Amino acid sequence: MQGINLELKRFPDSSPALEPIKDDIAFDPAIHLALEQPQQIFTLSDLNYGDEISGTTPTDVAATSCFRLLSDAGVEAMYHVCKQLEAFTTSNPRISRNTRGGVYRSQFLRDFSLSVDVAEHLSQIMKTPLLPHAMGHQLSHLNYQPLTVGESVDKWHYDTLQVDYVMFVTDPNKVDGGEFQYFAGTRDEMAALHKAGQPIPVDRVISPAMPGPGYAVLMQGNYVVHQAKGIRSEGERITLVNGYNYADLSIPDYSAIDQLVYADPESYVTAEYARQMALRCGQHLQSISNQTDFNASRTQQIERLQNARKVLDEAIALLGDDTHQEMKHFGES
Repeated sequence: MQGINLELKRFPDSSPALEPIKDDIAFDPAIHLALEQPQQIFTLSDLNYGDEISGTTPTDVAATSCFRLLSDAGVEAMYHVCKQLEAFTTSNPRISRNTRGGVYRSQFLRDFSLSVDVAEHLSQIMKTPLLPHAMGHQLSHLNYQPLTVGESVDKWHYDTLQVDYVMFVTDPNKVDGGEFQYFAGTRDEMAALHKAGQPIPVDRVISPAMPGPGYAVLMQGNYVVHQAKGIRSEGERITLVNGYNYADLSIPDYSAIDQLVYADPESYVTAEYARQMALRCGQHLQSISNQTDFNASRTQQIERLQNARKVLDEAIALLGDDTHQEMKHFGES
């Protein structure tokens, strides 16, 4: 019927007025991807998490060793795009130079970020279905080396989303330093060390080996504490971080918008968060609309509708909370 569109779109038709790059590339998964499996997986149990996080995640996979995502042609294309996006870097209390919202400036970056091939591959590794993040600024965040040699690329922290990967766009073996590292412990354990002013034990820091550009590590970013060290001499270091949501709607949303306002304009944060939660609500309602259960009781029908309303109530409450928060991180090692 003309004028009615019931499709739920993972990426919006509208976008902020951001200047597009001048020399974009058409993303082709057959040319640009080279998907491989990680050799090692760390579980949440390995990091000392237990029943306290029950119900917040559908998988015990915490983090992986490195694995390949991009082909040589993919690396070349991604580097070409990222060098143009470097002109739009900003900074925040945690990161000296980063570009967010690149998916609004580059169709290549957008199509790569939303790739079904990549999402299905990562879902297999994570052992639960994943969907590319519905907030555009949580897709393909780019980190560039600070202009000051030795300054950390990103301090010890945990992420403002549930699942993401960190992929090297440049060759990590051509710079001195710049290691990506995990903490072999929980967020609370890291917070206790930080509060007490104690150094992080060397044997609790994991530095996954990176064979080259186009390789990534996958993790539950909101539970895995991690950092990106600075490079110790002049050089170039670019990494890409792409975010995902769990497809399982029984898992609560995790969007730390009180932290995101330090990285992005507040109007972008609230617009994207409102859209993400509307999408989640729509997914609940779509299942009711498209898969009518004629055998469900009145109580069961009410419960299904309440699940949708709960999402909106949560979003309204979070958007209405103007409590001031500092940007959280645990400093540098």
